[in-house]
Amino acid sequence: MSAGCGPDAIFAGSEAIPETGWEADAPVAFEWTVQDTTLRQDFFLDIRHDQSYPFSNIYLFLDVNFPNGKRLRDTVACDLADEQGRWLGTGFGNLVDQRVRFRSGNAFPIPGNYRMEVRHAMRLNPLPGIHDVGFRLERSRMNPGE
Repeated sequence: MSAGCGPDAIFAGSEAIPETGWEADAPVAFEWTVQDTTLRQDFFLDIRHDQSYPFSNIYLFLDVNFPNGKRLRDTVACDLADEQGRWLGTGFGNLVDQRVRFRSGNAFPIPGNYRMEVRHAMRLNPLPGIHDVGFRLERSRMNPGE
């Protein structure tokens, strides 16, 4: 996994998916540390797929492990194409990149180490055409005093 922080990112990581396809039981995992529980953040998923991806959307299960051992499961639906079948993301050549915001203005409840596992929830397994899955945290504009 690669991780880095751009100018707007508090955390950014991405993991490549095998060329043979994304197995439903092979999660992509991201780990980060929270120190400031008052900071509101926006949560994004980055999906890179190719033109052969067979669906106009993707459903994902997100399992978040909190520092105190509690676990939260979320389901996210990401539209990847419009009603005419045109990809919504940007790209060059065969690849399409899409950033999907799935939470806005959230603060983490307790400081410590967090872990999130992302699994696809599509009926086709392995899922073809997905190249990379990423997770990104950005400082929200909903922070007090901003």
